[in-house]
Amino acid sequence: MTKSLHGTCTKRIPVILVFLCCFIFGRNIAGAQPAGKDTTAPAAPGPAKLSADSLLIRMEELHNTLNRINDITARGFDTRGMEAELPEMKSNLQIIEDNLKLYNKVLNVRNLQMFHVLLGDMREHLDDWRSRLFEYNKELVRMNAEMMAFTKDSFVRQIKADTTFRKFYLPELKELKGKWDEAKKATTLHLDKIAVLQAGVSGSYFKAIELENKVNEQLRVFSIKSLGKEYNYLWEDKVRTDSSAATLAQQSSKSFEGLGKILNYYSRAHSENWLWMFLIGVVFFFRVNKQFRRIKKAGRAELLLPPYIKYLRALPFSGTLVIILNIASFFDLHAPAAYLDLLQSFLLFLLTVLFWRRWERRMFVYWIGICVLYLFTTATAAVVVPDVRVRIWMLVLNALSVVTGLFIYFRIYKNLSAGRLVRIVSMIFVVLNVLAALFNLFGRLSIAQVYSTAAIAGLLQIIGLTVFIQIVEEAFYLQMQSSRIAGGITARFDFEKIRAGLHKILVALVVVLWLMVFATNLNIYNELYTGVSSLITAPRIIGNTSFTLGNILLFFVILLISNLFQKYIGYFFGETDDDKIGEVKEKSSRLLLLRLLVLVAGFLIAIAASGLPMDKITVVLGALGVGIGLGLQNIVNNLVSGVILIFERPLKIGDYVEVAGQKGRMKDIGIRSSRMVTTEGAEVTVPNGDLLSSKLINWTLSNNHVRTELLLTIAPSSALPLAKEIILEEVSASDIIIGKVAPELLVKSINDSSIALKLQVWIQNVHQEEAFKSRMLQQIYQRLKDNEITMS
Repeated sequence: MTKSLHGTCTKRIPVILVFLCCFIFGRNIAGAQPAGKDTTAPAAPGPAKLSADSLLIRMEELHNTLNRINDITARGFDTRGMEAELPEMKSNLQIIEDNLKLYNKVLNVRNLQMFHVLLGDMREHLDDWRSRLFEYNKELVRMNAEMMAFTKDSFVRQIKADTTFRKFYLPELKELKGKWDEAKKATTLHLDKIAVLQAGVSGSYFKAIELENKVNEQLRVFSIKSLGKEYNYLWEDKVRTDSSAATLAQQSSKSFEGLGKILNYYSRAHSENWLWMFLIGVVFFFRVNKQFRRIKKAGRAELLLPPYIKYLRALPFSGTLVIILNIASFFDLHAPAAYLDLLQSFLLFLLTVLFWRRWERRMFVYWIGICVLYLFTTATAAVVVPDVRVRIWMLVLNALSVVTGLFIYFRIYKNLSAGRLVRIVSMIFVVLNVLAALFNLFGRLSIAQVYSTAAIAGLLQIIGLTVFIQIVEEAFYLQMQSSRIAGGITARFDFEKIRAGLHKILVALVVVLWLMVFATNLNIYNELYTGVSSLITAPRIIGNTSFTLGNILLFFVILLISNLFQKYIGYFFGETDDDKIGEVKEKSSRLLLLRLLVLVAGFLIAIAASGLPMDKITVVLGALGVGIGLGLQNIVNNLVSGVILIFERPLKIGDYVEVAGQKGRMKDIGIRSSRMVTTEGAEVTVPNGDLLSSKLINWTLSNNHVRTELLLTIAPSSALPLAKEIILEEVSASDIIIGKVAPELLVKSINDSSIALKLQVWIQNVHQEEAFKSRMLQQIYQRLKDNEITMS
């Protein structure tokens, strides 16, 4: 259809030029002839003539249309990326086709899975290109149609007949002719270019679909035949003496030529993932470096030594790369196995560098042995020639792998943070290698090589992920120490208690990531993903409400994450639960407000993710409101009171308060309740509603000053003047009292044998009240005793 339109438009060019030449350069022949009688019959009335203003308006419309078309064609269409990548795309498709057509005897399931992923990725890119080219072609056809519409307009004929108009506007008409020629030439060139690209892209698109169908068929055949007897039993197999083994080996080598080129294409096609990982790495690197510098500047370099810090350094290049390579799988859930193997090799090298500096020599030698075993296993499984010698070599590798797995289970796991997880995976490693050996013995070679490579890759990945856990925990430790130093908190804290909670979250994350990559290596990830996806995305209907299990699951996951985040966010600011009472510093309510915002944002995002319509949610909230009115009003009262405490601020963390008969220091202000520490050291949880509704005494709202009093009884009563002088001297000598307010010593009761006195004095810090009383009593008692005055 595009070519037809293009041809039609090309044929009309002479017609347009004739029109334009006629009304610019033509002579009015009828006007040059002498006037005579008109013997013809009266002509039918033609179309109404346009006024000069109307003609100018139509010329302006044509002018604007041609300007817009020329601007668009001058900018061009975004096809440079397609033109640059299409040849490479065709080359990759040809490589895959050659592998499938000529060398399918040596293809294994890992290669088929890789081709399946790559072809799907190429097909999506080609389909996107086809859609864009279709829109470009549609735009060009529309521009040509606009230009053709002017050739059929009556104003062209009227300009041709109106010699006076042509005479006055001859320069403008010439300019229009030039712009018309320019627009026609540009649209024609772009249409030819788009047509060529459409042909190439469409051809590659249909070829990708055809190859994808072939790969799917081979995968189906493989799944049927894999459990059958592919080759002879090992004891029946013989060493090949003819040239078939050499020929098959040559085919194996040729079948993998160009795979590096294909993987290079895949990496560049997903370069945006690497950009995100690079940004994460940069943030992690400079954050850790800043924390190291802050701790060293504070003179606390001992906090940067083992056992606190094991893998991170002030310039954490290795640690940052380990983080990036471990999370790379999360950015592409359908990555080909060869791509994951490449990432695994880089990670293996980094882990070797880290372990070389931090492990004992003997353990490091064992690690090198594991790395060598990995290289041999992956190299053997890359291209398998079904020869008895190769099969025996695979059995040897399986036997060595079983021994290695048992060694890791009993020895090496102790050097890793998540040792229990490593022991579980090492047992899976042993079982898979035993199964691989059995399948090899009985001629099921494809499954044997899949199990062998998946086992060794899974073992090394879990070791890398345990190092990932250790590095994240160390970074978290540095963040807490740095924040505490910045906040002026110098006391040590028990990080192991915090690490335990963080460790559980990281282990759960690591298990999910490991299972994803392990399933990919076993070539069952796509099937599992499809099955789980269909289960959680299938619509369910209850009454008039439609929902999916995935939305419901996502709802609760978001709520869980937001709750965990608000729970642990205080640790990023150096907050701990085991701070000594004397180390609790005055803090603002920003942390509480941040926690509230996290909960509210998490709740709103969870509702949006649930996919439920807002009218249904309104009904639920209405029912919830009835429930609140009946039984949850106390909880809601406490939550609202927490919000009021944030903005009204009748108290803050570190204040010395008295509420509900309890007197102590505020340790924490939460969303629903707050905690205070009494002078006896007990932690009292007070609902926020009680803080607002009950009588609240804040001794340190505007300052920490407090008036305290001491009750003294002295004898004999005749020593009162001397006793008053001694007591006032001792009190005035203290550096804790407020000097501007003089101490008061009052007589409370008196008799012949003794006198009861009450000392009232203002001190600077309410938190030192008890210590001040203790010290004053001791000093006054000693002075009175030296002057033979008895105090009781």
